[in-house]
This record gives sequence, C-alpha cells and structure tokens, in this order.
Amino acid sequence: MVERAYWLAWAQAKGLGPILLKRLCSHFGTLTTAWHASGAELLEVEGIGLGLGSGLVEYRQRVSPLQLLASYEQQHPNFWTPADAEYPTLLYEIADPPPILFYRGRLELASALQLMPSVGVVGTRNPSDYGQRWTRRLTQQLAHHDVIVVSGLAKGVDRYAHQQTLDSGGLTIAVLGTGVDQVYPSTNRDLHDRIAHQGLLLSEHPNGTPPDRAHFPRRNRIIAGLSRAVVVTEAPARSGALITAQLANDYGRDVFAVPGSLDNLNSEGCLELINQGAQMILNDTTLIAALGQLPQLRPAEPEAKGGSGSRDPSPSPAPPLSPAMAQVLAAIPSEPATLDQLVQAIAQPTGEVLATLVQLELLGLVTQLPGMRYQRS
Repeated sequence: MVERAYWLAWAQAKGLGPILLKRLCSHFGTLTTAWHASGAELLEVEGIGLGLGSGLVEYRQRVSPLQLLASYEQQHPNFWTPADAEYPTLLYEIADPPPILFYRGRLELASALQLMPSVGVVGTRNPSDYGQRWTRRLTQQLAHHDVIVVSGLAKGVDRYAHQQTLDSGGLTIAVLGTGVDQVYPSTNRDLHDRIAHQGLLLSEHPNGTPPDRAHFPRRNRIIAGLSRAVVVTEAPARSGALITAQLANDYGRDVFAVPGSLDNLNSEGCLELINQGAQMILNDTTLIAALGQLPQLRPAEPEAKGGSGSRDPSPSPAPPLSPAMAQVLAAIPSEPATLDQLVQAIAQPTGEVLATLVQLELLGLVTQLPGMRYQRS
C-alpha cells in the first residue's frame, strides 16, 4: 500500500513520463526510497537535470503520498500501479509502462496473463472481406487454444478480433485510448459492454477521459506490452497497426503479418512488415505453432529422464552462497516480499540488500516482481 501511494504521487509530478519514472524506480530500488532521496541524489538519475530536479524537490514538499492515495481512491477506485500484484508483469517489462492502469471487467484476466500466452491482433479500421475473414479465422484458433486476444476496440480489425474471440468462448482484453467508461467509437457500444462483462477493459486514462488523437498512438504501446506476439491481419502503408508492430519489435516480441494481394492497398503495410522480417502467416495454425516455440510462462516441471518418468538422480548442486547472500535468501518468505520488508527483516542498509538481491537474481535463486517485490525462484 505504501509503495502504491508513492507510484501515484510520482506519477502526478510534472515532467516525469513513464520512461523516467521507471528509471527512477530502478535507480533507487523503490519509489518510496526515491521520495526520500536528496536533491543531489535525484540528479544522479539519467534524464533528471537541475530544472526538473528542483521542481521535484519542491513538489515533494507540498504533497503527502498517503493522503493523495486516499483522496484519489475515492474518485478512481479501480486502478493498479506497478506496486500492485495484479499489475501485469509482462507490461512492466517494457521501457515505458503506464504508472497507473485503470480497469473494468474480469480482473482475473490480468492474473491469467501470467499463465497463458497473449497475442495482440491489430489492423486497419476498414478491412476488406479478406481481412475480416482472416481476422476471424486467426482469433477463433487463438480462442480455441486458450490464448488471450489483445486489441484496441477500434472499428474494423479490432472489433472483429474481440467479437470473434468472445463468440468462440475465448478471453480478450481491450486497451482504450479513453477512460474505460467511455465508448468510442459509438458503434462499438454493444461490444464495449460485452467486454466489460466477459473480458477486461484497460486504459492509462481515468474515467471520463474523452477520445483524443494523441492518446491512440500511446495506447498502442500497451497493446504491444501486454502481448507475447502481435499479428497484423491487414493494414495500409500508413496505419496505427504498424506502430503497434514496430513497438512490439522494439520490446522483443514476435511480429506476424498476413500476406495479401499487391493490388490491395490494405495489404501494403503487411507486405512491408514481411519484407522487414515479420513472420508470415501461411495458414490458420501458423500462430499456434509459433506460440509453442516461445519460452514457457509456467514454471517448468522437472524433466523426466530416460522416458520412465524418473527424475535425474544427480541434480546440479546449489551454487555456493556468501553469508550475506544466504541471509537475504533465508529472509524471503514463501510469499513475495517487498524490498522494504526485507530491509527491515535483515536490518541491513537498503543498498547492500539490493546488491545482494541482484546477485541472487543472477544465480537464478530469486525473481523480481513488479513493485520491487521478490520471491524465491
């Protein structure tokens, strides 16, 4: 709860965008620690100069994070920060994750992202019959294989992707460029309401935020961030879907494209993506087969050796640990613990505990979760 308050407080500070905010958290370990840092220490963060640094120091003097959180939760009860367990880990991996994520719908879908693969399906707002047909075919296959379909609830390809997923009994997440209570375009009102009950609506904008042209390109990074792979089913040369594909590539996610006719302007974007190295959709099982090649999300079960179901009788020995590493590892309980909790339990300086946690991560013994929480691997 405390770290959640500091994420909210820092997110309201003028001049701190998502990239700089994540950099601030990485530098200090927690945003709680960053809040209590000196002005000189703030200047050590790449991207914070004298002007911004002095503004942040002045801002901290007049804001109480816990009071701000209490007031904000009364107006906007349904939101997550990276300090919350529900915040999608996959999304926090990108360079510029939204510091505040508003939601509406089935909250368990956020947790499902930890266990099930997710694919972003995007494309033109004016698809041809071919584009509509292949969007439906691909999303139907994804739904039948328990893949979460992510899109932007726009006209055209987005609508067909969400609709077919729900019609096939699948799971879908819609990322909006408005507040989650706003319907845009108005023709999607029925689908918006359906996703609110059967899927999950997400946005970095609070309730009541109307559509704005600047919001939609920024919205695309969240679609890419929530997806382990992105497929463009049909898109012209200048399309927002290509922005999503480029962002997915930048984030290290797989990019797929459906090939089309050279005579169809809506195929130009997909053909260019393929020319640049995107994987080509050759049939409606291409995506499913490719997802099987991605690293598994679930913890791997011990491998059976020799085909008899027996485990390897001589597992690799645990790496030798220094006394400090052994102390930190022993202090991590069965449930994820925050950095502050570990510092209090061990009674060591924050910097020393953080350095030891990094060493344990490198050895594969500890995993860092959003909000600077740690658990045993």
